[in-house]
Amino acid sequence: MHIHIIGIAGSMTAPLALALKKQGHHVTGSDQQKIYPPFSTQLQKAKIPINQTPINQDINLAIIGSSYLAFSQTKKEFSEIKTQKIPYISATKYLATNLVKENSILVAGSYGKTTISSAISYLLEKANFQPSYLFAGQSLNHLESLKFSNSSWSLLEADESINGLDSQAKFLYYPVKYLILTSAHWEHKDSYQSEEENFNAFKQLIQNIPKDGVLIYNQNEKSLLNLLPYASCPSLPYTKVSLENNLIGKYNQENLAAVETLANFLKINPKITASSIKSFKGVKRRLEIKAKINDLLFVDDYAQSANRIKCALEALKDAFPGKSLKVFYEPHASFLQHKSNLKELSLVFNEAAETVIYRLKFIPSQKACDRLCAKDYLTALPRSLYLPLPEDVLKHYQNTLKKGDILIHFSSGGSEGLKTFQKIINFFKKNSVKIN
Repeated sequence: MHIHIIGIAGSMTAPLALALKKQGHHVTGSDQQKIYPPFSTQLQKAKIPINQTPINQDINLAIIGSSYLAFSQTKKEFSEIKTQKIPYISATKYLATNLVKENSILVAGSYGKTTISSAISYLLEKANFQPSYLFAGQSLNHLESLKFSNSSWSLLEADESINGLDSQAKFLYYPVKYLILTSAHWEHKDSYQSEEENFNAFKQLIQNIPKDGVLIYNQNEKSLLNLLPYASCPSLPYTKVSLENNLIGKYNQENLAAVETLANFLKINPKITASSIKSFKGVKRRLEIKAKINDLLFVDDYAQSANRIKCALEALKDAFPGKSLKVFYEPHASFLQHKSNLKELSLVFNEAAETVIYRLKFIPSQKACDRLCAKDYLTALPRSLYLPLPEDVLKHYQNTLKKGDILIHFSSGGSEGLKTFQKIINFFKKNSVKIN
């Protein structure tokens, strides 16, 4: 079958393309003209052509990714798909139909989803459940991000955002039997107009769990307290993690506690659970230590929202007491372009000795009066400076980083910031003997 994926270079659609190619389908796709690693390299290695396929009747099925509305090329292609009456389906509905199984495990919440989903996928593989699964990241245990199987088990990282063809939260499209819920903050303000709308989405998710299912929840999260009464199934708080592991930070211990609680509920052999959690390395770009150079530490993290940044900084402070935390921050996420998010952000950077804000992006359709600008960030964030040019960022850190510093890079996308961060690391590798 010829499957064409519109918006192919996303965290959900790129793994889907690779899995479909492995199944034997002829897979093509389209996206913005310039796509970035890791998806660009993964798709190229799999010999999946991008932006090279004419829209015609040779296509048997079009899968429409969440980002298709963001680019003129993909919007034009989708219009042509409809004009030619080529069968199409959203990526969300395709996964709901083809990946989710009878024993469906969903991992939802404002943070921690990818780490928990990756760890559970790794555990279930070790325990021979042979699950279908999807998590939106790169496993440091070299687990594929998406896998189809013939077993009755599935695991999905389930997001609350509403994008593309979706008319409701993504997680509401997926049948659920076992739910792990980390939190329920109003993070996606581009998807929900009010905190009440966000609450109602999570409420509906909990109500979808059957009576013979289970809700496993983070009892330390105040955002969940008012949601718990809506469960008609058993509700279990996280068991305190008791097993040896390699992850740092209180929130990562909570993530692994969720995994251990599920393992106990499913009566997985305790020896397999202990071995799995001990050997789990985490997920790329989730508090990933990129380099240690003399007494300098370089960390890369995907965090964008206030809660995630706060957890990451606290984890580093606890793991490396006495170190000076410096932040290289790229506020790329679309929800960060709303001024209503600035108050929350202003409260979480206090742990940082300095915050460098990188080039800001804007949604073209957003009114200028509603946009966050550099002046807003500089006013709200303590000890901050705005450096929009990569050469200025590199020069700044060459001149200011010193022994005992930790530089953490926060970014959810774009290759330029990642390249700049790597250039900073490379500079100090070459000049390690000169670090003051």
